[in-house]
Amino acid sequence: MARFSWLLTLCLTVALPSQAHPSLHVRDITAHQLSDFLFWVQYADAAYCSTNYDPKSKGAKVRCWDQGCPLVEASNASIIFAFSDATMTDTAGFVAIDHLNQRRIIAFRGSYSVRNWMSNLMFAFTDTQLCEGCFAELGFWTSWRLVRTDLIHQLEGLQGKSRDYVLVLVGYSLGAAVATLAAADLRTRGYQATLYAYASPRVGNAALARYITNQGNNYRFTHTNDPIPKLPLLIMDYVHISPEYHILSGDNVTVRPQDVAVYEGYVNDAGNTGTGSPSLQGLSAHKWYFQLVDGCKGKGFPWRSLM
Repeated sequence: MARFSWLLTLCLTVALPSQAHPSLHVRDITAHQLSDFLFWVQYADAAYCSTNYDPKSKGAKVRCWDQGCPLVEASNASIIFAFSDATMTDTAGFVAIDHLNQRRIIAFRGSYSVRNWMSNLMFAFTDTQLCEGCFAELGFWTSWRLVRTDLIHQLEGLQGKSRDYVLVLVGYSLGAAVATLAAADLRTRGYQATLYAYASPRVGNAALARYITNQGNNYRFTHTNDPIPKLPLLIMDYVHISPEYHILSGDNVTVRPQDVAVYEGYVNDAGNTGTGSPSLQGLSAHKWYFQLVDGCKGKGFPWRSLM
């Protein structure tokens, strides 16, 4: 947890402005949706297990030594490509095929190495060229751009029925930010993609948020007062994609459908944004998204991923 403190201390030196927009719509989720959310967060957990993002794991089944992905293991999903320690941002994750559910999955790991945290701190905007005026956080966009060619090559190489499987992108924290930008970019290139982004920081400006929101099939989750979705700060002209699926229940408890509220808008005080400025006190909420999400994360704070 200590690795977060210097990041939050830096961000807390700038006050949050009062820019909250009123809630446009508030709705509950269904039991079926909750089941989906519980399933896909397990892929976010799996992305933290080094045996899944080890480039030598091609052909292996997705497994979680922290027992954090039993539903994924039951689906017998196979890894067709894994990546880590190949870029200056140390972007890591895997591509998997789930024949049982007819899904192609790209899962991005959250922050672990020093290089990951350097990506988190590249607050400058960069032009994504996804639309007019669509600017993203430099580190997040670079994290995606450096693996984009390899991942598109893997998608293009799929044969038979799996080529038509639904494409799903999933990630947690930094991984959610990268997954968000990856989904936006792949859709622009003609792919139909569904996004599950757990605890994502803000990834870009209002033009980009609007563009990704209008693409549809986005599920962005926050949890109570988690500080990470409040970064980068609103005063820096960063906003979120919409809608927000805000988990209202506490840590280490079973989430019910009525414990998840859905809010719309790029800045909405009804959800996570309205729980106050980013604070170290909220870090426990960051680790719990329907379950403990980073149970496979390695120890320490290495320069690169350790296999």
